Amino acid sequence: MFDFLFPSKNKQLVKKWIKEHRKIVSLANAIIEAYKKGDLKKAKKRLNQLNNLTIEHLMQEDLSFYKLKKNSNKLEVETIEKITEFTDTFGGTKVTLMNFISKYAKPNVELDKEFINTFKILAGILVERIQFEESNLYQALIKE
Repeated sequence: MFDFLFPSKNKQLVKKWIKEHRKIVSLANAIIEAYKKGDLKKAKKRLNQLNNLTIEHLMQEDLSFYKLKKNSNKLEVETIEKITEFTDTFGGTKVTLMNFISKYAKPNVELDKEFINTFKILAGILVERIQFEESNLYQALIKE
């Protein structure tokens, strides 16, 4: 009845995560644009911001998913299955993304052609994962 005044913890998490997803996508686009314009200093700055936000977001998400699975008796079986599917299938992509960003976020590493080509591919994969996560997993979490 008063759901709009007192949203569930899951709804609050989902709202926060969606906001972070928007910021992650915005930073990825800003990196690509800065690189296109030859502003490598700005691209590096945005990459460091993306690195920090992504690490924080993924750690918080992993911890929250772990807690939800630990208390699985409070969730629908379908929701637990979606959490498990997401964490299992995103694990490799997450490690690849974080290793890549961490490597190029270092001050002494140049943002070269290989960087931007790989970054565009990873950004595309990331956007697809975000869309999947929001349209499947988050919808299940909101209902809990």
